[in-house]
Order: sequence, then C-alpha cells, then structure tokens
Amino acid sequence: MASLLPLTSIQTFSFLWVTTVLLISPAQSLTCTSQTFANKLYSYCLDLPTLNAYLHWNYDAANSSLRRIHRSPSKPDGWVSWAVNPTGTGMAGAQALIAVKQPNDSVTVQTYKINSYSSIVPSKLSFEVWNLSAHAQGAEITIFATVKVPEKTKKLNHLWQVGPGINEGTGFIVKHDMSPANLGSVGTLNLVAGTNTNGTAGAGDGGASGSQSNGGGIIDLPSLGSYLHWTYDSSNSSLSIAFIAPPAKSDGWISWAINPTGTGMVGSQSLIAFKQSDGSMVVKTYDIKSYSSLVEGKLSFDVWDTSAEYSGGVMRIFAKVKLPEKASSVNHVWQVGPSVASGRPDAHEFQGANLNAKGKLSLNGSQISTTTTSVDSRTKKKNIHGILNAVSWGILFPLGVIIARYLRTFESADPAWFYLHAFCQTSSYAIGVAGWATGIKLGSESKGIEYTGHRNIGIALFSLATLQIFALFIRPKKDHKYRFYWNIYHHGLGYAIIVLGILNVFKGINILSPAQKWKSAYIICIAVLGGIALLLEVITWIVVLRKKSRRSTKPYDGYNNNGQGSQRPLGF
Repeated sequence: MASLLPLTSIQTFSFLWVTTVLLISPAQSLTCTSQTFANKLYSYCLDLPTLNAYLHWNYDAANSSLRRIHRSPSKPDGWVSWAVNPTGTGMAGAQALIAVKQPNDSVTVQTYKINSYSSIVPSKLSFEVWNLSAHAQGAEITIFATVKVPEKTKKLNHLWQVGPGINEGTGFIVKHDMSPANLGSVGTLNLVAGTNTNGTAGAGDGGASGSQSNGGGIIDLPSLGSYLHWTYDSSNSSLSIAFIAPPAKSDGWISWAINPTGTGMVGSQSLIAFKQSDGSMVVKTYDIKSYSSLVEGKLSFDVWDTSAEYSGGVMRIFAKVKLPEKASSVNHVWQVGPSVASGRPDAHEFQGANLNAKGKLSLNGSQISTTTTSVDSRTKKKNIHGILNAVSWGILFPLGVIIARYLRTFESADPAWFYLHAFCQTSSYAIGVAGWATGIKLGSESKGIEYTGHRNIGIALFSLATLQIFALFIRPKKDHKYRFYWNIYHHGLGYAIIVLGILNVFKGINILSPAQKWKSAYIICIAVLGGIALLLEVITWIVVLRKKSRRSTKPYDGYNNNGQGSQRPLGF
C-alpha cells in the first residue's frame, strides 16, 4: 500500500459513512445505495462489515472532492469516528476525525492524532483536512470532510468506531467498547475499485489466526476470551499493544508477556494489571523466573506508556515495549487470574485454556501462529499419559479383581479364572508403568507446574502395584499356615489400588479438561463394571449359600446295633 507520507500531492478524496438507527426495523433498514443527499453525489458507497456503518466517497485525482461519514452512536450523547492510519492497520497511529454529540443536540468534530491507546487528545493531523463539519439527525451523526492523499494512492488503511461519550471530569472522549464488532472495524479501502477489504484477518468474527499487513492488526486470541491490538514500528523496534481480557473474577488480574527464551510463562517478561485497594487500575512488570517466584521487577527490555482500565467486566492493558533490532517474531503469553492478595497476584488456574494461552506473533505481518509445535507435542503427551492410566488403573485392574473375586466361585472356571486374573493384573501393571513414566517425563518438562495431589496418588499407585506384583513370587500354597495372612495382604492392596486408581483418573480428567464426552464415557465404563460386580456379588452369595445348605442337610451315618440312629453328622 502507498504510504500517506510525504503529502506532496493535491489529490484528494471524499467519504460518506452512513448507518441507520439501531432500533429501526429490518423492513425500514437502509443500505448505502438507498441513501441520497441533497446536492451531493458520490461515486462509491459501501456497507461496512461492522457497527452497521456505511461509507460514501468520491476520489478525484485532479481536484478536491467531498467526503461525508455518517454513523449512529452507541449512546444519545456518544461519538463516532473515521480515521486513516498511514503506518499500520490498528487504532494506534491513526489520524482520526471524531464527532461528538453535545447536550443541546449540536455536534462538534475535531481531529485526533492517536499516538497510543492511552493518549487520545485533540491535535493536528499529519495531512491536510478541510471542509470539516458534522451534524446530527435523531440518533445519527454525519461527518463531512475533505482530506489530501499522496500522488498515485490507490489504497488506504481506514478505521471506523463509535463510543459512549465524554468524561465530564477530564473532557476527554470515553474509550469505545472492546466487543468483536468494535475490534473488527478496520479495513483497506480501494479508492479506485470502490471496495473494502477487511484488515483484521478474521478478528471480530472469531478468527484466531491469519495474516496481518504492515506490522499491525487485531487478533482474537484462541483462549481465555482475549484480544490483542498491536502495531510494530520497525524504525525504532517498538511494539505498541492493547491487550483485552476478562479477569477470572471481578477482583482478579490479567497479564500479557513476551518470552525471549521459551514458549511458556517461565522466563517471560510480563505486564500484569489489577485493581488496587482504592479501586484504581495499575500495571506492574514481573520477570517470571518460576511459577513459585512472582516478584515485581524490571524487565529485560524497556517498557513505557503503560496504563490499564477496567469496565464492563473487561480489563485492558496499554503499553509500548522495545524489541531487539530486526526482530521478526516474538513468543507471547497471556493469562488471567482469580485474585490479588496484598498487592501480589495469586496463581492462575491450570485448565486447558490457561495452559494453551501462548503463541508466536509475527511482527512483519506475514503470519500469526496462535499455537506452537511444543504446545501440540505436550498436549499429545498429556493425552497419552491420561489414556494409558485410565485403561490400566481405571479399567483393567478393577476387571481383574472382579474376575478373581467372582469367577473362582464356580468350580468349572478353575483354573481359567486365575490365568485371566493374572493376565489382567500384569497387563494393567505394564500399561500403568508406561503411563507413570510418561507422567514423570511431563513433570520434568514442566518446571514450576505442579499437580501435587495427582502426582502423590500416582506415586502411591505405582508403589502399591509393584508390591502387588512381588506378592506373586511369595504366594504360599493353599494349605500353608501363612496363606490366610497373605490373602489379607493381597486383597487389601488390591482394593486400595482400585480406589486410588479411579480417583486419580478423575483427577487427571479434570486437569486435562477434555470434551465432556470423554469424562462421560469413563463414567459409563465404571458404572458398567460396578453393575457387573453387583450382579455377580448376588449370584456368588446365592451359590455359596446353596453349597452350605446342601452340606447341612446331608443324611446321618445310619443306625447303631440297637436300632437307634446315631445323631453325629458325617465329618464330625
């Protein structure tokens, strides 16, 4: 795209941006082609893709022409804006025309050179603007203006926006919402063809990745309901960001970070925003060396123009950071937390959304990767670990216990029940060892991340199962005097392993946070095994009681020489 600087041309273009009142019924809704203006003709018009906005314009390469912008504000006393960005695609760096409706229904329009998200004050633009005016009709605001552009300009980065009004205390305009519609109102305007190309690469409509141009844009980040506005200035290697996310709780915190050495939170240089005790927002910097060490400190790069705000359940961080020269991409991490205690953010959760809140940001705009290869590899290892342990301790081992307890009651099942039991338990142990080893490997690769309960139960399971395997080598014969004590030892360990195994499977499911269908599937498996065990328990007791009944009703051993029958039952 041709830059707007230097401005040496007499070429100008004009715009008209029009929308209907938001409460108009669909039957009464207008499109840009249905709108007319007295004594004003426009070559092109566009129904812009967000905020119900419209744009009409003329472009005359030889002479000046008229521009008009029309938009319905979010509140009766709100404001509307249209802007050109000569250096990027986002709001930072934009040259904006902002019209504000006054209490007496008049409209004032001023120019704003927006250097950063935290600095929005009236100022002269970097290009000439004339015939600037605005008027209101009902809930609509219309802006008219003519602006100068460089010679042979064919395309422009443009932005449009609406806001709620003016801060009575400061006199400054109040920042707009950070909804997808607001975040997606950027694009590239083709002056000759009369078309508009969305410049957000999916931002605003749920897109999590895509291409950006001119070192800037807006990203719908793929986790934690967060967004990132960014502009990269290669001339001074500075990155301007606006990070938007809802905290985990109203008194929680949000964070955006760059990791110069890795892809996770450990080693990241973080900006963390939260409410102070007086209710004001603050941004602090943290060099995070480990998850157990969160201490405020200076970062490894310069940071300035930091600020934060909180409204509508959403927190926002604004900042500029200095990057190494010729940097082409950065690993970035974002996070939200539940609370702040004594001025120190508490640890965030370790759900899937939190653990996957990291990616790579391409500064030249060629590509934005919201996940990394290491994230995918780690997720696969965690899934493998979970499946192995669910099959071993959560399914095979209980099945082996059911076989041993109930099938041996039937004489016809002997000795098949023993071999089936041994096969299930040894298979369960082998698979469980593989799952345990995978867990150890995951732990060694996750410095600072600890699931204490899950880990401790896993260690106990492995230890008890190993003792159970050793029990096979010291099993006394059935008639040995120590067989009774061995049975107590063997059965006790077996039931303990069942309880701990199923408990730990559920703990693992909660950590992985898979789709609900996987948790439901395991619950169904356990329910089926429990139902089979209950049914076999009833059948076993019936068989045992019948055997006892047959023994107690056997005939006596006959009569003595006197014809009197002996009262001693057989075997006594």
